Amino acid sequence: MKRKFETLFVGQALFKTVWRTAWATVVVGAVAACGGGGGNDNANAAAIAAVVAANAAGSSGPPPPAVVPVPPVEPSVPTEVAPPEKKTKWATTWQVALYRNIPQNENSDTVRMRIRTSVGGEGVRIRLSNVFGTATMRVDHASVALPDDGDASDPTAIDLGTRKVLTFNGGKTLAEVPAGTELLSDPVSMNVPKLSDLLVTLHFQGSTQYADMHMESAVPLPGYFVVRKRDVSGEASIKAAAPNYQTYNGAFSLSEVKVLAPEETRVVIAMSESITAGFGAKDIQEPWPAVLSKLANSNGELLGVGNAGISGNAMISFENGPSLRSRFERDVLSRDPTDIVILAGDNDLNQRKTPDQIIEHYKYFVETARARKIKVYGGVNTPIGNIPGIGEAGRTGFVDDPTNYGKWLKINEWIKTPGNFDGVIDFPAVVSNPASMPLALSSDCYMPSSPIHLNTRGLDVMGTLAYDVLYGKKEKPAAPCNGLEFPPSN
Repeated sequence: MKRKFETLFVGQALFKTVWRTAWATVVVGAVAACGGGGGNDNANAAAIAAVVAANAAGSSGPPPPAVVPVPPVEPSVPTEVAPPEKKTKWATTWQVALYRNIPQNENSDTVRMRIRTSVGGEGVRIRLSNVFGTATMRVDHASVALPDDGDASDPTAIDLGTRKVLTFNGGKTLAEVPAGTELLSDPVSMNVPKLSDLLVTLHFQGSTQYADMHMESAVPLPGYFVVRKRDVSGEASIKAAAPNYQTYNGAFSLSEVKVLAPEETRVVIAMSESITAGFGAKDIQEPWPAVLSKLANSNGELLGVGNAGISGNAMISFENGPSLRSRFERDVLSRDPTDIVILAGDNDLNQRKTPDQIIEHYKYFVETARARKIKVYGGVNTPIGNIPGIGEAGRTGFVDDPTNYGKWLKINEWIKTPGNFDGVIDFPAVVSNPASMPLALSSDCYMPSSPIHLNTRGLDVMGTLAYDVLYGKKEKPAAPCNGLEFPPSN
């Protein structure tokens, strides 16, 4: 009897084990047929396998893990990524070097200046100058605007819809500029196109005097309009509001215009004498720095150009304005350039300065700029030799010492020596007459009235060469001088 009961008990246990195993197998199949919960098939299969093992082993041991249903994974929705913030900086788009003039203002003068931009930007600031004044200069209206192109015969007309009134020192409309200083306006948002005209309007409060000026072809002709004793700063056209307005080929009290440009914008300041300032140029686009600006910005580059040239100026001593050395910080370094082009020395030779003195000043400029991580390019001085029929052999009427030619050669050889500059722009190689000795300017590229100065053709050749050197290009000028090889092979 005892053996019969044991046999019956074992048979029942075996039946339960088989039944549980079969049931687990059914569950596994059902889960697999239904997709098993998306991407969690492995987890569910492991849980089910544990159930099977537990059932096969009987009821002893810990309970099997529960099978938790996992919700299906929703497909991911692409999220819009915000574009990286555009990096910008304030870059010089126009500049002129100022010097002392007889103080102006017949009481409440209005002036409007037409300047030409180089690089464009999305904001604008102007720099007022009272460096050479003897008392505080007060400007109670300052604004910038694009020209009104509807009347080409009116260079004074502005598009009132584009006008931006400027403030200073954190929101003040009255700009007070102490004697001996400059003042930068507050930033204002404005779309300033590249290579375009921009008009700056100023009204001088009461009898305040303005003495800083630059009379040269480096600004439009005419580019400076004055209405005496009247405030017409809000008028669209000075010509219409005050037909007796005066015109000047120059600028007063405005030394720089900056735009908010992309961070990668290069800024080149050309520091020099009359050849850079634009002596003899008939249009704002003719000085060689303007040619450089036009070529670069027309070919997709971002280049701001400032012109720090003054006719008759010298590196060492006061000559038609402060020396290049004394104004180097204000007119060049404070404009935050990435590159500087120096073309100077001829006027110093004419003042009996020695080559060693001139070279020492070159070294000062280069070392000071490099300390601020600014690249410096040496412009090889243009020829000062005799032009047939003008002056005596070896002279030009401006350089009156026949021994200057040898000194000129020594200075230029130092400029061309590798390592003294970060780059060399060999102007004589493209504007000289190689058959003349001493070396003189090419006969089709000089001004007959001033044989050491370039005409429009010569300035275009110089600006093209500067562009090629700064950007590693091989652009050719419209008309090379005397068919000279361009760019030069040396």
